[in-house]
Amino acid sequence: MNLTGRIFLKLIAGVLGLLVLAVFTVDYLTSQVAKGSYLQNRILWSTALAFLPAFLIAGLFSRWVSARLATIMAHAGELARGNYRARLPVTGSAEFSQIAAALNETAEKFQKTVEELQHEHEALERVERVRKDFVINVSHELRTPLASIQGYTETLIDGAIHDPVHNLRFLAIIRHNAERLARITEDLLTLSRIEQKRQKFEFEPNRVNGLLNDAMELIAPIAQKSAIRLEVALAPAESEVWCDREAVSQILSNLLDNAIKYTPAGGRITVGACPQGEWVELYVRDSGIGIPAAELPRLFERFYRVDKARSRELGGTGLGLSIVKHLVAAHHGSIRVESRVNEGSTFFFTLPVDESALGREQLNPEFTAP
Repeated sequence: MNLTGRIFLKLIAGVLGLLVLAVFTVDYLTSQVAKGSYLQNRILWSTALAFLPAFLIAGLFSRWVSARLATIMAHAGELARGNYRARLPVTGSAEFSQIAAALNETAEKFQKTVEELQHEHEALERVERVRKDFVINVSHELRTPLASIQGYTETLIDGAIHDPVHNLRFLAIIRHNAERLARITEDLLTLSRIEQKRQKFEFEPNRVNGLLNDAMELIAPIAQKSAIRLEVALAPAESEVWCDREAVSQILSNLLDNAIKYTPAGGRITVGACPQGEWVELYVRDSGIGIPAAELPRLFERFYRVDKARSRELGGTGLGLSIVKHLVAAHHGSIRVESRVNEGSTFFFTLPVDESALGREQLNPEFTAP
């Protein structure tokens, strides 16, 4: 039998006992009064008065039980209205304390469930906003080069193809925009593969200095053309990281490409690494135009640009840093940036020194090549 049933049985038994006792007492008093004995009448009336506290106690007990039940009903009403933060005091008899504890536990579970549902709803709203922003941004990024290609193509068809002064310039503009479309498409496909965990990585030990030197060799011709000096701050010769070599090459390439774009001629770019226990922190530092502090939190968002006009003019897709963030995350690393306007920027990211730094079970099998 549940707690509520036991409480009501105790209450009913007590009241019935008092009523039976009262009935027998009144019957006895009535029979004795009928005999007309004065002394007996006094005794009987004294006995009747002795039972008066019992009736008073029964009434007070009834009111106490009613008050407790009213409190429980009020609490149940609060729960029904959705106030799952309401709690009952766990006091009184064992039965009422158990009921209060059970109701409080139920309310706590409801509250936790509601909070989890609210968090899930907020997460879904954020995902929906990101999806809408992504569609809008992709549409905007594709519209400009497509419009340029269409416009200049129509101009050539209308007769400019025979204009020796302008036809080659128009064709060069068309090719430039077609290449930009190809870069955007390739970056979108790369980002999609990583986010959907369809990108396969080959994790293996790699010398840190080898990764740095390879990245510098790839970017050196572009830096030389832009009159920018390259420097390498090598790590200790034996330093290794557990990574996918191609992925790290893309991380460094994207960071170096950004550094060159936003560093004026005569500037300096430094690539280096610093071992930190079970991790190695790699960095790309430039002496460029810097990034305002207010822009830093959104820097790794897809299609987010600090200087939109300059980025497009330099051929940026707005996806490079987002790809970098996802590639670093695939290695269970972290990425951060420090920057001051007109003083340059430094991008830091970490890679594990070996497989044991993470544990094989922590590497997502979808990130690992078979």
